[in-house]
Amino acid sequence: MSGIVNHLESRLGPMGGGWSVNLGDASGKLTVCSFYGGNISGVTSFSTVGLSNFPLRDLKDPEDDRDYHIEIIGCQYAPQGDYGPFPGSLEGVASQLISSGDLLRRGDIVDLPGPMAPGSEMVALYAAMPVYFDPDFSSVHLEDGRGVAIVWMIPIGAAEVEFVRTYGWEEFEARLTMQDPDLLDLGRPQIL
Repeated sequence: MSGIVNHLESRLGPMGGGWSVNLGDASGKLTVCSFYGGNISGVTSFSTVGLSNFPLRDLKDPEDDRDYHIEIIGCQYAPQGDYGPFPGSLEGVASQLISSGDLLRRGDIVDLPGPMAPGSEMVALYAAMPVYFDPDFSSVHLEDGRGVAIVWMIPIGAAEVEFVRTYGWEEFEARLTMQDPDLLDLGRPQIL
């Protein structure tokens, strides 16, 4: 896993800690790790490390028999050591993916049991490319030849969820580009 950790640390900063995820009967190890001091000042980032060991399939496309490997990240403004809601949220998403075996695709939405933080309008996570980082960060090739995609989980609000489900992810991302909200701010207003 050193290839994944090195790739994450190259943009997110040094790994500051991690939490093992209880996978029940699933074989393999999964950790949610924190990072601080990376390319974006004042941001604490979190990532799964080990999710890429669990091959996922695009179950929406029965003709696609490829295995996909991903790690998921979340980023927020927070000082080092302030963990907030992301570790538990990423753990929940990763556990769902492993259990279902289904791939998390760009534009997919994962509903949360409540707001990301007190006073926050963010009630779901949206799967996106990690566009706040350079293009080379979106994937990494490991020593064993596997390609791993980095999927950024962006907190979104209920109106934004409805917009994506009604008009599609392409329209939503066009709105994000046009309005340019601060996607690292858990207290941001919704764009719609």
